[in-house]
Amino acid sequence: MKEIDLYSEAKPRYYQLIPNKEDGLIILALYQKYGQNEFTEDQIIQVINKVLSDLGSSGLREESNRNNNIILRLQEFFLWRDRKRKLYGFKNYGIEFCEKISKRLSESYHPAKIERLFKHLLETLKVSLEKGPAEELFIWKEDHFQQRSVELAKQIEILDQQVSQSVADFRFQIKQPQENIVQVIDNISAGLDAIKQHVDELKAGFQITYDIDDVLEPMLKDPACFELLDSIAEVMQYNEHVRNHLDQVSVRIDKIKPGIREFIFEFNQRELDRKTDQFIHYLLDHTSYTRQEGQTKKLILPEKVMPLVIKIPEAAPKFCVLTEKDLSRKAPLPATARSVDTEQTMVAMVKNREKLAQRKRIQDWTQQALRHIQQNGQLDFSPFFFHILAAEQNDLNIPVRVAQRLVKQCNGRQYTVSVAQQEYHNPDYQNLSLWNMTIQKRI
Repeated sequence: MKEIDLYSEAKPRYYQLIPNKEDGLIILALYQKYGQNEFTEDQIIQVINKVLSDLGSSGLREESNRNNNIILRLQEFFLWRDRKRKLYGFKNYGIEFCEKISKRLSESYHPAKIERLFKHLLETLKVSLEKGPAEELFIWKEDHFQQRSVELAKQIEILDQQVSQSVADFRFQIKQPQENIVQVIDNISAGLDAIKQHVDELKAGFQITYDIDDVLEPMLKDPACFELLDSIAEVMQYNEHVRNHLDQVSVRIDKIKPGIREFIFEFNQRELDRKTDQFIHYLLDHTSYTRQEGQTKKLILPEKVMPLVIKIPEAAPKFCVLTEKDLSRKAPLPATARSVDTEQTMVAMVKNREKLAQRKRIQDWTQQALRHIQQNGQLDFSPFFFHILAAEQNDLNIPVRVAQRLVKQCNGRQYTVSVAQQEYHNPDYQNLSLWNMTIQKRI
């Protein structure tokens, strides 16, 4: 079949191929009444008037022009006209349009049928592969898989439609005046539970898809099945696709159920507040009082309200039970003798002082380097490094820490640190060399 540009071809004739709501319902009403039999123009007009009246859009002045325009639009793809006999009938496209809608609306959920179809696919696949994987797999795919795959996918769509319908019913019914809205919500929630049960049943049936995948997966590694790779991949992708869709329906139900429970809670809370408010206003409107001389006022509640008994709660005595052990004297605990290791303390104090002194010397050398840069504009750090090393009696840790601090502090907007891959040697330290590093002040 020649491929066409579907978008470009359908764009100018979209409303003839896919009618609007009024035209579509008129087509369905005609098919419901006459089927594939023939009918007259007057009969079409009767159906048009009935449908538009039901939709609330029949009050047009020029009904004849409106009816003629609708009939002309329907003749494009849905109806044909016998000019000699002045009769109308459905074209094949119109019949397919109505039958597909009728079939979709009348389809029901059959979990046992789904499981039976998958078992049939698995059994026929095993029998086909025993005969020969190359040709028989193509035959199995065309005769069994492709015919069943559409029907299997429809079952998931039916469940999804049931969820959508339950949500639509819920939104519609909560807007209607109801004496017991909670009962309505409970019925919808029970319907969703039934759909969730259908999903679980369908999942059990779809478990056989894993068995089909287990049969096909080893063939992907077999060089003799190279020509079958596309067919195998198509079947396995389909199985994964339907499983994912089924999971989406299940997740959708799981997300709707908490929303319904939350609505019930909020509704009950608002209902309690409303009834409480009505009760308080009723008491204010219908309560009276009497007063006798020398006594306080006495409220008289309405007859429908039971008398209230107000009691002051008496504090219940609390006893603290003490045993003889609690009252007897306890022997004093011996004092813990603590000793101080003076020698260890002195060693730790000396080490801390050395660390503080070393930290101060690192800070002093760093400040000296920064002052040099501020005064002269730059610093050749390599000679300065060996100068620090000599002044600190060959303690390598101090010049290294100074270098780290300078690089960290000068690596910003005010300074530029450049390193040349040329070694700098000091004759007093033959085993030690540095790259030439220069720190410059930016102008």
